[in-house]
Amino acid sequence: MIRSVAATVATRAARRAAARATTAAASAALGASLLLAPAAGAQHTFADPGATFDPKVPTPQAILGYELGSRFTSHRQMMRYVERIAAASKRVKVDTVAHSFEGREMLLIAVSSEANLARLTEIKRDAQRIADPRGAAAGDVDAAIRRTPAIVWLAHSVHGGEASGVEAGLGLLYQLAAGTDADTRLALDSTIVLIDPNQNPDGRERHTHDVERMWSPMGVPADPGAMNNAGSWPGPRTSHYYFDLNRDWYTQSHPESRGRVQQFLAWMPHVAVDLHEQGSSSSFYFAPPREPDNQNNPKHLTKWFDIFAAAHGAAFDTHGWSYFRREGYDSFYPGYGEGWPMLTGSIGMLFESAGSSGGAVRRNDGTLRTLKQAAWEHFTAEWTTVRTSGRRRTELLRDYATARANAITIHAKGPMRGVVFARDVEGRADSLATKLRENGIEVQMVRGSTTLPSATSYFNGTTGAVTLKDGGYVVDFSQPQGHLAKALLEPDAALDSAFLKFELELRRTGQRNRFYDMTAWSLPLVWRVDAWTVPAMPAGLVPAVVPTTASAPLARSSYGYAFAPGSEASIRLLASLLNDSIKVWYAPNSFTSRGNKFPNGAFVVRVQFNRPEVHDIVSRRMAEAHATVIPVPSAGVEEGTDLGSNSVIPVQRPTVALLGGSPVNGTSFGFSWYAMDQRIGYPSTIIDANFVSGGDLAQFTTIIVPSVQAGALDRVLGDGGRQRLVDWVRSGGTLVALDGASAWLAQERVGLVRTRVRRDSARADSTGGAPLPAGLPGVLARASIDTLSPLMAGVTNKEIAVFANGDRVFTVPRDLRAGEAIVRFAAAPRVRIAGFFWPEMPARIAGSPYLWTERAGRGRVILFAHDPVYRDQLRGTLPLFANAVLLGNSF
Repeated sequence: MIRSVAATVATRAARRAAARATTAAASAALGASLLLAPAAGAQHTFADPGATFDPKVPTPQAILGYELGSRFTSHRQMMRYVERIAAASKRVKVDTVAHSFEGREMLLIAVSSEANLARLTEIKRDAQRIADPRGAAAGDVDAAIRRTPAIVWLAHSVHGGEASGVEAGLGLLYQLAAGTDADTRLALDSTIVLIDPNQNPDGRERHTHDVERMWSPMGVPADPGAMNNAGSWPGPRTSHYYFDLNRDWYTQSHPESRGRVQQFLAWMPHVAVDLHEQGSSSSFYFAPPREPDNQNNPKHLTKWFDIFAAAHGAAFDTHGWSYFRREGYDSFYPGYGEGWPMLTGSIGMLFESAGSSGGAVRRNDGTLRTLKQAAWEHFTAEWTTVRTSGRRRTELLRDYATARANAITIHAKGPMRGVVFARDVEGRADSLATKLRENGIEVQMVRGSTTLPSATSYFNGTTGAVTLKDGGYVVDFSQPQGHLAKALLEPDAALDSAFLKFELELRRTGQRNRFYDMTAWSLPLVWRVDAWTVPAMPAGLVPAVVPTTASAPLARSSYGYAFAPGSEASIRLLASLLNDSIKVWYAPNSFTSRGNKFPNGAFVVRVQFNRPEVHDIVSRRMAEAHATVIPVPSAGVEEGTDLGSNSVIPVQRPTVALLGGSPVNGTSFGFSWYAMDQRIGYPSTIIDANFVSGGDLAQFTTIIVPSVQAGALDRVLGDGGRQRLVDWVRSGGTLVALDGASAWLAQERVGLVRTRVRRDSARADSTGGAPLPAGLPGVLARASIDTLSPLMAGVTNKEIAVFANGDRVFTVPRDLRAGEAIVRFAAAPRVRIAGFFWPEMPARIAGSPYLWTERAGRGRVILFAHDPVYRDQLRGTLPLFANAVLLGNSF
């Protein structure tokens, strides 16, 4: 039973009167707070009985003008409070570690005793020694453990609508900065608490503004369907680009994540907590997590989950609050805010408080869930975590040190000692090496060629001798970050057999599966690099030095300039030239000019047909993109097709629209938006369904439709909107449909493509003969490609790994024509590469299209069965999306 229920459930008249009084008091107090006057009787709303505080340190109410939990604190107000409390307390040190895409500061607040803060440099050095015992003299690690506080990382509100974390974090900041009781002093002496007060300021600010706009003198509406509780599209959970930052720890696509991980690696915390919210009718979750467990997780986690759970449970029992453990949330995917830290040896824990939505929401039992109660529970759990960490500091650090040392010794024994991957001309291997180092993973390289006698291919699973050429990359799992390295790089993450057996039984009886996230993410596969696992390390390794990408000055040419396709640099270069209205030609066949060999799909800029300053523009854009451009002196070539051939076609400059707004899936929209802005660097105009139904579509050559349910899009567009879109395509437009939108495009009544969603009959092996659920939970599948298609420019592999997530399977029409089924899933025995496939899924998807394109009148449709730019993780299929957008209306 939630303690505050009796106090919060009141008559409507009483709530309205209280809300009016609170609003008036808050307005007056906000002005008074500028004077920095401490509140009478220094205290905070979540404080334990008997806690005492230094009256010289301002309370949250003194600065914010309201009690924590009575309203949402904006990022601006949070920043003001942090600045004031840091100025007033010698226990607080504040660093700006990043800025969000919308320009908001990301903070990391270190709170400890004055003595500890005075020796932070020494503490950080000792923390690094404990984290990496290699080269330490006898007794060095033990000595470092004796003098190092437990480092506790507390991260708040990574999902913007799960807003109570920020309020709890401000309460804890005051507790540590001002507390004078024995518990607080012990915690300060024995720990350094690192507070990330607002992990997602852009998303949380959307939530705060949504709630503020719905504010009324009658109080906060408690109906779950009220706008303040429902939010506006696409909701506040995600970042500026609508990414879930709780999945971004190893990808680090966002500056928030990059700054956060960089600081984590600098401090090497021993405990890491990520504060979330769940459904408002739930109670409170804390570790231990449920299965499946990532089998690379250090073994000491289980012991410490139980230790902390006992402490958390005792604290909650004091208040009579409900909680649960070991269900609902797993630790399998390595990109979570507690999962990534676990793999470094930190005791990574997830807290999930029942959410309060817009500040107060009626639960399914009729009680009221408030922001204050959610924040109070979070404060209690994290304050308990700090105290427990401090009381068991030495034991905690010894177990952490053992886990880090074990990562070295365990992986040295194999059988998978590490990974090697070859450099490629497109630079994907260089990019992967850089990403691994950003995760704190050591990367080495070979000097001179070396032959590995027993290397197992990621893509084919075959074992044999492989020669790794000079500069090839090597990751030895026998390193302190070895558990994380193996989790990110191993070809296939193992799932426990008992877990899978139970999943099949749940499915047979029509119950939901327990796959919480994707089940395959192997970085060499999604980066599309040639990689092998090896049982032993080659000799003669040196620390990796990723080659610089600075471009040499571009010599002038009287005829033109050429560059190869496929790399992210060439994609950015092509996009920038088209955006500059530079005319570019596409050469479908390979050629050699002055000894420079160009593959199929190279791009040519002709001087004659461009404006006089073309050289300067190409030179500048080449340098910005870090691309390689070669002057071409003549249309005549030594080998291949001459550049004046009719097969060399002009690239039509696209004007791109991106469909957003309800009912488009917000995260899928964000993936495309991010890819256009940050990876490709080409402008797109965001439109919604109303524009499709009544706006001027003729101004666009290309429209991207992210994932959306077919029926929902039909309802919003209506017959008129659908017909306008069809007419636009037939008049010359290019429609790119991703993931769920592909099912809408494949409808017979749309009439633009001949492929259809495959419909399966009922299965008798399920309860009642109903169809078995068949969605693939984020897997990697083998697919064959048509290398002659312009959509494959720069992709020379005959087979690639593609990401599949869902249950859509498309048919291949009997009258299949050349150049339509560009990428198709492999035959059933070979289609699975990594991740979990339901037993019948290999046969079901075998041979079906992943990427389909078809002419429709004068226009073209391009259909991706799944998302090629999912979470910015699929760097290997990014060129397919870029080619669809930049070249789709040119062939």
